[in-house]
Parts: sequence; C-alpha cells; structure tokens
Amino acid sequence: MSATSLQSYLSSDEHSYYRLDLRTSALAEEAQVEPRLLARSPRGETLALGQYYLLRNGKPWLPVMGEFHPSRYPRRYWREALQKMRAGGLTLVSIYVFWIHVEEEEGHFDWTDNRDLRVFVQLCADMGLEVLLRVGPFVHGECRNGGLPDWLYGRAIAVRSNDERYLFYVRRYFAEIAQQVRGLFFQDGGPILAVQLENEYMHAGAPWELTFRPGSEWVPRGSDGPAHLERLRALAREVGLEAPLYTCTAWGGAAVPAEGFLPMHAAYPFTPWEPDPSFEPVPSREFLFRSPQQPAADWWQAGAFRYPIERYPYAYCELGAGIQMTYLHRPLVPPECTQALAVVALGSGCNWLGYYMYHGGSNPPGRRGFLNEFTVPRLSYDFQAPLGEYGQLHASYHRLRLIHLFLAEFGDRLAPLPVVLPPGASTLKPQVTNVLRYAARAHQDQGFLFLSVYQDHAETADLEGIALEVLLPQERLRLPHEGSLRLLRGMSAILPVGLELGDGLRLRYATAQPLTVLHARERRCVVFFAPDGLQPEFALARQGCRALTVQGGSSAEEGETLYAWPLPGLGTRLEATGLSGRGVELLVLSQEQALRCWKVRLAGTEYLLLTESEGAAWVDAGEERLTVCWQGEAQLDLLSYPRLPSSLPATGLLEDRGTAGVFWRYRLQCPPWKARWSLEQPEPQVVRLRLAAEALEGVRDLFLRVDCVADVGQAFLDGHLVADYFGSDLPWIIGLKRFAQPGRELELILRFTPLQANAPVLRYFTRERLPLPASDGTLPVTVRAVQLVPEYGIELPWQE
Repeated sequence: MSATSLQSYLSSDEHSYYRLDLRTSALAEEAQVEPRLLARSPRGETLALGQYYLLRNGKPWLPVMGEFHPSRYPRRYWREALQKMRAGGLTLVSIYVFWIHVEEEEGHFDWTDNRDLRVFVQLCADMGLEVLLRVGPFVHGECRNGGLPDWLYGRAIAVRSNDERYLFYVRRYFAEIAQQVRGLFFQDGGPILAVQLENEYMHAGAPWELTFRPGSEWVPRGSDGPAHLERLRALAREVGLEAPLYTCTAWGGAAVPAEGFLPMHAAYPFTPWEPDPSFEPVPSREFLFRSPQQPAADWWQAGAFRYPIERYPYAYCELGAGIQMTYLHRPLVPPECTQALAVVALGSGCNWLGYYMYHGGSNPPGRRGFLNEFTVPRLSYDFQAPLGEYGQLHASYHRLRLIHLFLAEFGDRLAPLPVVLPPGASTLKPQVTNVLRYAARAHQDQGFLFLSVYQDHAETADLEGIALEVLLPQERLRLPHEGSLRLLRGMSAILPVGLELGDGLRLRYATAQPLTVLHARERRCVVFFAPDGLQPEFALARQGCRALTVQGGSSAEEGETLYAWPLPGLGTRLEATGLSGRGVELLVLSQEQALRCWKVRLAGTEYLLLTESEGAAWVDAGEERLTVCWQGEAQLDLLSYPRLPSSLPATGLLEDRGTAGVFWRYRLQCPPWKARWSLEQPEPQVVRLRLAAEALEGVRDLFLRVDCVADVGQAFLDGHLVADYFGSDLPWIIGLKRFAQPGRELELILRFTPLQANAPVLRYFTRERLPLPASDGTLPVTVRAVQLVPEYGIELPWQE
C-alpha cells in the first residue's frame, strides 16, 4: 500500500528540490480484506471496520475525537462544554470512567451530580456527538492510584491480573457501568460506538497513594498479557457492556490481543512524568512522517508495538493536545506543536484522530482526601488542552479546528489514500531540522501533500528556496510553478493535488490549504487559507474550465494550465466556470482569518462565519439558535458569507454594518461589564479578591487572570481549597462563575509559595521574569498583574 519516490532531495545553488513519486501508489481497497460489519442501528445505519479505516453506511469515515472527563467538570456546564467541542470540529467524545470516583467507599456506588454517566452520554447524543467509553478498570489519567479505589490496596489480591478475587470486584464495577449506559450503544440507537478496556496494560502503572511515602509503591503494570484483556472483554459482555468495537492502548510494549480489539496509539512530545528533576528531554520522533504499511521501519521498531501494525487502521486515542505539568517539570506546549502533531499523524496514515486531553477539568474532592496523583496539582487538570480547566479557549483550539474543518469535508476522500514517503524518510532523525519533512496520501494523480517544519526540543529555522516536484502518471508538477517556497519555522500544512472541484473542474495543485466547502444549489464555494509565510498559487487544468476570473490577485495561462496568484483576504475570490456553465467559487483567506472561521448551517443553508473580537471567540449552531461567545470588549463583529438570513438581524441583536470584501459584516453588542471588585495583598504571599454579588450579571463567565512568579498557587473559598496552580510562564486562570452564589459577595483567598533559588524547575521560567533571590534562598513571590476578563454571549434564534 505504501510507495516511495525516486531521489527525494537535490541541492543547487538557488533552490532545494524535493521530489515525490505518486505513480506507484495504490488505493487501500485494492489490498485490504473485506470490511467487517460491527453493528447496525435501529435506523439501518451501519458501522464497519476495514483493514485501514472505518466505514459508516459503507462510506470511508475518519473520526475526530477528544477526551473529556465529566466527573472532573461541573454537571451544569456539560452542555456548554460539549457545544465548544462540537464547534471545534469533534465527532466523538472519549471519556474515562474513574473507578475511585464512583466507588470511593467499597460497595457504595455514587452516580449522582458530576458522576452521572447516563445523563452525560445522553447529552452527547442530544448534541450529535458519539462516545468512546474508557472504563479501565485501571485508567491512570493522573488520578489517584490510576483510578483504582484505595480499598483495593487493603485486599489480599493482585490487581491488574487474572486473579479471580480481583476480577470479582471488576465484574461488579463493570455491571454498575452497564446499568448506567444500558440502551445507549450504537446498536440500540445510542451514541456509544466503542469501549476501551484497561489502559497501557504491561506498559505503565501508577503510584499507590495510600502508602506512607508517595511514589514508594506502585500499582503494577500487569503481566498476564493479552489474556487479561480478553478476560476483561468477556466480563464486560457478561454484564451488558456489549460494544460494537473494543479498543486497547498499544504503545510502549502494551499487550494487544490477536483478535477482537482495535489497537490505539499515543504521541506525547513532552514527558513531564520523568522522576528525575534534572531530566533533559531530547527531540521526539513524533514529527517524522512514517507509514503503518512499513512496520519494519525504525520509527515503528522504536515504539515496541506488540501487534501486526499493517493489519489495523492507524488510530490515535491520545494525541497529546497539551500536557499536564508536574511539580518537577513544567513544559509549555506551543499551539504549533499540537497542529503539527495532527498534520504529521494524518500524513502518516492516521485514520482516527483522537486527542488527550481536548477539554481540561478539575479533580473532584474525595471523601477521605484528594483524588489526584501526587505528582500533579491536587485539583487542576488543565492539561494546556485546547479547552482549558474552566472551558477557556487556548490557541491550540483554533489551530486544530483548521484541520477538523478540512476533515469534515475531505476525510472520506483521505481515509482510503495510501501513504507515500520519500526514500530515506524512515532513517531521518529528529535532530535533523534543516530539511523539509514531507509525505503524501495519494492515489495516482489525486491526493494531499503534508509538510512540516516543526520539531520539539530542537533548534529550527525557516526553510528558504524550497521547490517540490511531484511525479504523476501523466504529468510532472512543480510547486511552485516558478521560483521557490518559503516555509516558516514551526509551520505545518496540507496541500491538495488533483482536487476535483466539481462541474469538471480540476485543481492540479495549490500552495494553499483547503479549509472547507460551502454547498449551495447554485454553486459550490471551496474555502482555502494561506499558511503563514506561504505564497498561495493555484493551478487549474485548462481542460474542463471555460473561464477563470480572479478578484484580489493575478492570473495567467500557460499551456494546459490556468495559474492564479491570489492575495489572501476578505475580498479575494476566484470564480471558475465549468463546461456546463456552472461556477465554482474559491475563497482564499489568510491564516489569521481562517483561525477565526466557523462553518454553520442555518435554515438549510451553509455559512462561513468569521469573528472579529479582542479576545477568544467561539460559535456553535444548534437546532434552534446560533450561539456566539467572546472575551474582552462588549462588542464583536461577525462576518458572514453568504449573507445571513434576514430573520437573524430582525431579532434586534445583530446590527447590519454592510459589506467587508465578499463578506457581510454584522455587529453584536452587549452592555459593557461593570462590577465592583477589590484586590488587596495583606501579606507578601497572600492576595484577597472581593467581588460584588452582582459581578456576573450580563456576562456568561468571568475569568480571573493572575500573572505571577511563584512555585505553587492555591485558591480558597470559605476556607476550602477550590483551585490550584503550579507556577510557570503561563498565567493562572480561574473561571469564577462556578464559585459565585446569587446575592452573595465572593471572597477568594489566593496563597502562594515561593520558588527556591536553586530549584531545577527554574529552567522552565523565562529568566527575565524571575526576581532576585532573598536572603533565605527563595525567590520572593511576585504578583505582576491581576485582571478580570468577562466573557459575553448572545444566542440568536432562527427557524428552518
């Protein structure tokens, strides 16, 4: 299934030439075995598993999944969290069920409040999201004992084994879960597609927190091999956890049964779980392209996988969309890292994109103590996820949405396409950053190119003078047509080759990334954006194209190709007319504009919306209303293409502001947030925040943003710990709405502990931020700034 090119890299005085040969690629269907039907829903929908990808109703399907832990998030905000996840482009939600959260005391199961699994799964269904249920019994997730209850430690049993005494408790636990989700599986018409059993079995354990000194004794990794997973599956089925698909984690030498499970992968470029405080990370292999159909390559051998990789779809359940800081290690994960992880995974054949974590949360308080692992904060599980601990939007949320919009439109085309690597790709080392990393997923003359200039823990630079030659069965493409490309350090991109636009129009290539497609009766609109630093060039086949006009750029015709060089922006549009006379529009945005784009469907019509606000914004279209939320100033400009239905401005919530290029501009205005609040610092390491009772009136949330230099921060409400933070270059963010009570002033006490002047963790701080050491060998706590940032929101009702 995988093909390679001829000589892949040639240097000259002027350009660096790279070559990729797509002539010998073959479609996945040509080699794979007959897909296996997993389940059929009462509505007649089918789910099947092929050798290289999944199928929905017989059509290739590439799921986009993100991890969220409902027991770590207030139940009253679940719907809003799922709205943001849906708006971010997810189709599935993966969730851990933590045994210790629901049976902290032996024999007493608690499925109330934030632990109400049934309500959460039903809510996912209401929101159009499907579910991967990860039930353990061991799950880890930086939870106390890896999720196992304390009382198991006091039993004379071997946990994570086929010890019948252990399995007695596991069966009882599984039976409780089955009761919660009865009737909610795909074959019942529900949203649960799969169940994961165990986690990292025979790869990793977790500290038993009940021991006298944390970290002195560990929950074992397990040693019963695939037989243990098979036994767990039998128990699950006995009690009613009958899933269409069972999954298991496959990395790091984990046990994988020969049949009956879909192995899933992980990728974490940052590894703060290392116990050595002076540990120096090295560049990871996660940003090297590879092919699962070449399992003998160095990349796969280094992963110590214990199953035949080429027999299964390449699926991720833990693509590191962030990382949880530990006390010893506090790395920052840049948004371009998360984007590059996804791009490289897709370019390497991934056909199930799953992130851990996608939405952060907070550990619930336990009845007998805290439920965190001792290495991480007692409460905070922000994970630097695309959606943070309080639902705040991080930059990676928008970066990933670019990819998810692409997959929503082109995922069914991408899934069957084989990986094409240049020769030498399997021996490229992560430390080598001065050459282009690239691959393709293509069949003959159609597919997508994947480029990356990102590498963790290594110096990188812009790549100048790049020219890419693509060999097709009937032609040879050069990108760009003349001159060269400049790829900025840290960037990653997906470029089309041989993209059928409709009405007989064929895009030979573009040096712009496809974003989405707006489908209309009159004409299709294909939306692209130009990755930062990349000059967009479009090459359309002359055959089949009657005319091409460019608004906001230039064009030329040469031989059998029509070239266009648009200038990215709101006013840029290409119009191509096919042989039938119907046109296809191409919009070309800048990357900055694309990061603020949302595709919605209102009253049967698809719209591209673009938000302009001072702070982060998100947009979600439900069955009856359009939700728009943003931080910062009280007004937001909402741009739409095409023009919004007249019923929306008629609500009086939208002000029509005329055109902006090919878009229509509208303004949303809320009453500016004003509230009485005070801040004082009674002691050098203590800050008191007082917030008036009416502080959250007129806003959806209020975020406390503390820029400080400290080792640890803790927030107390009425003497109870409600939030915490390990100091870093990131500000401490606390969402206040969950703590506010109607008619009552909010008083929050923030306590800080200072950093030690010789602490190894100082290497994670920007030196310029650190104060001079005090005489006691500490760095004085420094509160640099405190802000309250309101989040506004408007819901616009609409009707079909």
